[in-house]
This record gives sequence, structure tokens and C-alpha cells, in this order.
Amino acid sequence: MSIGGFLRRKFYWTFDYFKGRPVGKHYNDISRILRNSNGEGPVLQQEHLARLLRHAVEHSPFYEACDPARLDSFPVINKSLIRAHQDAMKVPVQVIPEHTGEMHIQRTSGSTGTPLAVPQDKRKRNRRIAELKYFGAIAGYPSHEKMAQLRIWTKWQSKGAFQSFKENIYPVDCSRMNDEMLSALCVLVRKKRIRALWGYASWFDKLASFVASNRVRLPSLRVVIAGSEMLQPETRDTLRSELGCSVISRYSNEEQGVLGQDKEEDEHYHLNHASYFFEFLRMDRDEAAQPGELCRIVVTDLFNYAFPLIRYDTGDTGIYGNSVSGFPVLCKIYGRLLDLVSDTQGLPVHPMTIARILKNYDPVEQWQFTQKSPEEYELKWVLSGTLDSSDCVGELRKVFGQDAQVSVVEVSEIPVLSSGKRRLVKNESNQ
Repeated sequence: MSIGGFLRRKFYWTFDYFKGRPVGKHYNDISRILRNSNGEGPVLQQEHLARLLRHAVEHSPFYEACDPARLDSFPVINKSLIRAHQDAMKVPVQVIPEHTGEMHIQRTSGSTGTPLAVPQDKRKRNRRIAELKYFGAIAGYPSHEKMAQLRIWTKWQSKGAFQSFKENIYPVDCSRMNDEMLSALCVLVRKKRIRALWGYASWFDKLASFVASNRVRLPSLRVVIAGSEMLQPETRDTLRSELGCSVISRYSNEEQGVLGQDKEEDEHYHLNHASYFFEFLRMDRDEAAQPGELCRIVVTDLFNYAFPLIRYDTGDTGIYGNSVSGFPVLCKIYGRLLDLVSDTQGLPVHPMTIARILKNYDPVEQWQFTQKSPEEYELKWVLSGTLDSSDCVGELRKVFGQDAQVSVVEVSEIPVLSSGKRRLVKNESNQ
């Protein structure tokens, strides 16, 4: 740990203490519930849930007909429904606990085609800060140590010089992640002795290839934290072996916060049951799925009292299992629901299946797979050399059906969305 990081941490927590510990209390509550050392975690989570449901029924017109004693009396909601009923879901400012000042408006990037603006009260914002500090610490990144944050920085999302100094964060623009940019990033990490990298999972694919090809060494780096997308196992393995650091995958969204994170010794996603209540529902109806079954991930935010997000269908899918901690874990997380594809018989195909096929073709540098119709598929790829597509098409047909119509298009670049994410697998068959 650095002296600068230590001093910043001490100043931050001292200042928080004299303000009444608005973040520190949340940090301790998260730790108490998730550590669950004496079995009290689920009990405390249920208390948070009960308080939220009572508040929503009493103060949000959208939920007034629901039974606060029964979560299943509340509707499952999604972005489209929220946008249609946004005013009815809001809670009057005067009845929001501990709220002071302006309401924060958290905007999502709309990477699935539906942007969203979610009001968050002061207590929710403090909870979100505490989540970041807690999950950063257990990943090996104590707050205020040096971090390079890789993202697409815009005039709406930027860090000034003072904020960067205060947080000890070096913003890095990854809108063009070519070899020149990657080389500059590695120089920055070595020069500033940066401890952590945070960025989109897809960008670390490129970094892994770069460090392996150039035998890059970054001795100060301790952890890579990947978010926003599914981290490829090959990327994790390459970064671990080449850089000798931990590689952690974080599950989060913009409208709620840190939902979970895997661990170096256990790549299941350990969920943030302290701040959210998770349901795992069947793909075709609002009933509980079984462990091991592909399911929708539905999340209730326990701390947004300004705009209760109860039974929010995140659009993510996955497979969950039970653990000895008393809380379920996510064994797998797949792409957005809209990005799931199916074979010619209509059966869902996990996006990872496509990645596992394409990893065996060395010239493929980037790719994007799109389902155009129930039987029509398009594979776009960026190649570093020549490649006969017939073998790859044959492998894809083994998965999607021998009657699958697979076209292959070579392009110079797979574009990213405005959020910085790259949709590797898209389903346009229902549009």
C-alpha cells in the first residue's frame, strides 16, 4: 500500500466520521450481512426488505395496491414499464428518510436500446459508495490506492484534476484501444506505480493479447477488475499468467449498483445480498427457477427510497446455485436477455458457446454474432490473416442446426456502443 493511498483513506474516513458516518455505517452493515458469521445475514436482509416494501406501498402510487407482507404481490418490472409509469413510481421528497439536498439522477447507457433515468436519494448514494469501497477491498483494492480507470470519457462523464487527485484515480480514455494506446497505458502503470485497473471486460481481451505478445511486465499491478460484460476465461488466464495479478469480474448495473463479484479462488459471483434482494425466475413466466436452470435475474434494490425498484428484471440471465454462506450464488451470468440467441428449433444457446468455437481460429481478432431470423445468422469478424470460413460455419451448424443459414462477413472493426460496451452476440430475429 502507498503512503498517498493511506493518507487519502485516513482523511476520507475521518471526514466521514465527523459527518456522522453516513458511508461508514453502510460499509459496516454490508460487511456484517455478507460475512454472515453468526447466521444473522438473511435476517438483516429481510428486515431491509420489509421496510422498503412498507415504504413503497405507503408512498408510491404505483405500488399502493400491493401487499407489503408479500413480495410476490408486487409486479415484475422492466425498463419499458418503468418508462411508462415513471411519475407514478416516484416517492415525494418529504417522506424519503435521511434525504438532503438535490436528488441524484442516475442515467443508464441504454445498451439494450432502452435508456433510463433513475432518481436516487442521498442514503442510496451513500450505500452505493460503501458498496464500491467494500467490494474493492475484498478484491484487493483498498480505496484511494492508485487506480487507472478505463472507460469512454465524455463531457457528461469526466473527472477533473482535483477529483482525480482526491480519489487517486487516473482516467484513461479507451475509445480507441489500439497498440499505441495500450503501450501508453502500460507506461502510465509503470511510471505511477498503479495498483489496480478497472474497465470494460471486452477491453481486457485486447490488453491480454498485447501483454502476451510484447512480454509486458507491470510489477506494481495487483488486481484487474472487469465489469459491464462477461469476462472471457482465456482473458482471465492470460492476464493472471502474464502480469501475475488477481483478475476479478464484477457484476453491476448503472441503475442500481454493485450486484456481486467473483473471487480469485472461486469464480462464482458472490452477490450483494446486503443491498439487494435477488430472485431467479423462469425464462417464460414469473415463477422461481430451480438451481442449475437458466433463469432471469430479478433484483429488488433495498435502499432506493426515492424510486423503489422492486422486482426489477435486469435483462440479465444466468444459472444460480446454493452455497454454504446461506445466500445463493450465481454460477454463470450470460448476456442481456435480448442478446440470447437460439438454434433453429428455438432452444436457447449460451453466448459462451460461440466464444468457445471462435477461440480456436487464431486469425480472428474481433467478432460479433447476430441472429437475423429463426434460421438466419450472421458472423462478422476482424481477421489478422486469411481464414477459410467453411470450417467455422460447420462448427456453428453443429450447435445451431444443420439447416442454419450462416453468413460470414469480414469487416475492419466491430463498433462499440456509446456506453463503451461491445455487443458480441445480438438477437435481431424479433425486431
